[in-house]
Amino acid sequence: MATPTRAELPSVVREVTDAHVALLGARCPGLLEGLHLHGSIGFDGEFWGRSDIDFVAVVQHRPTAAEVEVLRRVHTELERRWPEPAYDGFYVVADDLAGPPDVVPDVPGVLHGWFDVGHHADVVHITWRELRDHGVTVCGTELRDLQVWSDDGALREATRHNLRTYWRAQLEAVEHHPREASLPQAAEWGALGAPRLVHLLVTGTQTSKSGAGRWALTAYPAHREIVEEALRVRERPDDPTTYAGDPARRRRDLIAFMTQVVADGLASPEPEPEPEPEPEHGSGT
Repeated sequence: MATPTRAELPSVVREVTDAHVALLGARCPGLLEGLHLHGSIGFDGEFWGRSDIDFVAVVQHRPTAAEVEVLRRVHTELERRWPEPAYDGFYVVADDLAGPPDVVPDVPGVLHGWFDVGHHADVVHITWRELRDHGVTVCGTELRDLQVWSDDGALREATRHNLRTYWRAQLEAVEHHPREASLPQAAEWGALGAPRLVHLLVTGTQTSKSGAGRWALTAYPAHREIVEEALRVRERPDDPTTYAGDPARRRRDLIAFMTQVVADGLASPEPEPEPEPEPEHGSGT
């Protein structure tokens, strides 16, 4: 999947990120060294009406208390001007990206409009890998010229840990909150988010949420209807649903699919290594 250039980004993404850079330049001159995007948008520029914009800001130094308050006001203004899509991310120094995310200290960041200093949900191995392989540089040093740490074994273990903890807990929530779990948005979230992790474990490669859904159509043919529903909600929300009048069935199908996917991810073996190419032999003379 090709990573888009800045010029190829959707107009709203360019508008939000340009405003972010301009506000920081005016209110905290010299603090920002680079702004980069990760997530689904790095995979062929995938961006739908329900997509978030996920950023990582590289700063010259750890923000002071006064600068943190400026950052808070900047994100308040950005959310006021663009209440949608969600603009989520965090601020790190370049040395943070050069090492594992596990040792990054509490940093400023924003998630769904909530700004604070702490350990942010996206300071994780998959973010570092997305930056390294599919990140988009908005300004500053190109990601290909930055040192971005990543380790295959650590990424796989972190992915399995995510399935064991977060996704198992979310599956329990789906089972115990039928009203919320019956909504179309729940199908999109669960039937694309969980397979995205399992796709990585099974194939050894990353993909977007939509890419995970299209993979799941083949990998899980018995659950095709709920996967197609998730893709419909994400990509074609105005299309009719096959679950019209029966949201409880959508929830049941989601639970069955998520249960299978989480179990398969935790049981997945190491991906088969790609065969080495056969050596070329000259024809001789």
